[in-house]
Amino acid sequence: LSRALLKIFRDANEQDLAFTAPSVAVNAFNRTQNLNDLYMSVFRSDINYRWPGNLKKYRLSGGEIVDADGNPAVDPLTGFFAGTARSFWTDSGIEDGPNVEIGGAASRLPAPAARKLYTNNGNSDLTALTNAISPANAGAYSKADFGLSGAAGEPTVEEMIDWLRGADVFDEDNQPSTTQRNAMGDPLHSQPATMFYGGEPGDEDIVVYIATNDGYLHAIDADTGEELWSFLPNELLSRSAALLFNPSAQYKSYGIDGDVVPVFLDRDDNGVIDGDDFAYIVFGMRRGGSSYYALDVTNKNAPKLLWNVSRPGMGQSWSRPTITRVNIDDDTLNDDQAVVVIGAGYDPVHDTPTFPDAADNSGAGVIMLDLVTGNEVWRAGRDMDADLVLDDMTRAIPSQIRVIDLDGDRYADRMYAADVGGQVWRFDIFAGEPAATLVNGGVIAQLGAEGIDSPSTAETRRVYNSPDVALFLDTGLNRRFLSINVGTGYRAHPLNTGAADAFYSIRDPAVFNRLTQDDYDNYDVATDEDFVEVSGSTQAVLTADDRGWKFTLPATQMVLSNSSIFDGEVFFVAFSPDTVAADDCTVTVGRNFLYRMSILNGDPIVLDISTIADAEADARRVTELRQGGIAPSPQFLFPSPDNPETCEGPACAPPPVGCVGAECFDPGFRPRPVRTLWTQDGIE
Repeated sequence: LSRALLKIFRDANEQDLAFTAPSVAVNAFNRTQNLNDLYMSVFRSDINYRWPGNLKKYRLSGGEIVDADGNPAVDPLTGFFAGTARSFWTDSGIEDGPNVEIGGAASRLPAPAARKLYTNNGNSDLTALTNAISPANAGAYSKADFGLSGAAGEPTVEEMIDWLRGADVFDEDNQPSTTQRNAMGDPLHSQPATMFYGGEPGDEDIVVYIATNDGYLHAIDADTGEELWSFLPNELLSRSAALLFNPSAQYKSYGIDGDVVPVFLDRDDNGVIDGDDFAYIVFGMRRGGSSYYALDVTNKNAPKLLWNVSRPGMGQSWSRPTITRVNIDDDTLNDDQAVVVIGAGYDPVHDTPTFPDAADNSGAGVIMLDLVTGNEVWRAGRDMDADLVLDDMTRAIPSQIRVIDLDGDRYADRMYAADVGGQVWRFDIFAGEPAATLVNGGVIAQLGAEGIDSPSTAETRRVYNSPDVALFLDTGLNRRFLSINVGTGYRAHPLNTGAADAFYSIRDPAVFNRLTQDDYDNYDVATDEDFVEVSGSTQAVLTADDRGWKFTLPATQMVLSNSSIFDGEVFFVAFSPDTVAADDCTVTVGRNFLYRMSILNGDPIVLDISTIADAEADARRVTELRQGGIAPSPQFLFPSPDNPETCEGPACAPPPVGCVGAECFDPGFRPRPVRTLWTQDGIE
């Protein structure tokens, strides 16, 4: 009975899940469409130090996800992969379905002796022997490098290297006949990235880059699923012994857990990375550390380390990098004037539910780095060394910075950010100025605990998400606004439901006007009571003086991922830690609710809003998803035709598909929208 109960408790903790959105490649031969291949990162939670993970490939066809055999891949009852599904890269006849450890890229890892595993030991050319984690370079490492104490009976350096390369040195599967582990770590929060290198239609040359919490950055051939090489940052080598011994762990262990962001410049626009073109990837560590890395992957088989950065005052590197161009008076900046914009990170002080009285020790800032060198170009913070000193910048900024080019000159004009305390920031960029006068900025809204003396539990709303921004016209006021959308939720403690979380749509009336710093210092900051409540009603009318609308979420719900604005509508997912679905007794790892509202006033999307009674308004705004765990942001895809050579008429432009993780849906847009490509000249 004891063994049976322990197994029940263990199984409750071990769940096959996917928390990140699928990664897709843009069709370089028709950039109004995505290629139809989807790359899904999956993992299984565990009570041990090391969690298993994988990368699997599926395909979008006819508005649904299909497997390698052309069958529907997703179980509509679970929102996850069906038990009979076989992902691409998985051998014929094997149904890997929801099983993380079967099939996928993990099944295609090279033999340990042939594997190309690199670290950064001082040479920027990662393929140099000095960077190799290989038997031939064993003399460059000590036991301490791998986290070993030197005690008797411990593995040797050579055994550690073999194990890191995937050899089953210690017979972990209790099968002496097998010599390879075929194991990948979990990609808990890291969204993979695709890089298009060229090829022909139907035979594209694509590499998928995925980071995992055992510390690896994998380069995966998108056609075969085979690993080209992997990179294990030197700062994570000391975790190797713990990963090997794999003890029970009270807390999750993290390696590389930040999103992988692809950056490329196709100078001659020929759809091929060649000549003077470049291809980079940039990623942070999230809970795994405070560093950011940039790798030059222009040659997909010969990666180089461009830089790795961690400066004083930076918190855990949660903020997804935003790549843009900035017109700044700085002769040291790269010729393309390309920068990486990041929030300064997450301060673990917010792991404690009580909101801190004192300012955060780390993460309170916005930083621009030179894309090529990693050198700091500009920074906002409250310390006097910052280029823009802001006394109110007291809270960590772990989310992505939203950067906008308003005038179409291919340079950044505006930035929006949100901090953990619920403050929303706006920044204006003045082209051609040096760093000291480049940017003005300040708080435009306070939606959470920051700014309230002794906030109550209900008022302690936190923001971990990036503001989503869109331009819209309020026809009733005959006035354009920028709609700044963000939801609140305690991402670090999703079981904590004490706050009165809400989704906010802020109206910024100064669409094209740049504000002076004096304007920001005296800004009329919007607070919670300044927003029109739309929950439980329809057809809210906002006046010119209203600061926007808000939708107060039902108790226990919170927003833990970014919203997505499309065609005048805002989509977002709310998570509830409730463990029993509303319509049955199914035990879940939380419930997810997809909301869809008008960006104008939060109305549900129906043909005739006048027919909707207030009592049913909220029910018409939301659909409960089947997937458990924390669902990713809604994503909209524009599929390529299944038969581009023979299609005719509408078949050549399939309708868009919305997806939340593996659950896809018809967005219902009529008439069918056409994706409009906007891109900076070259750098994407």
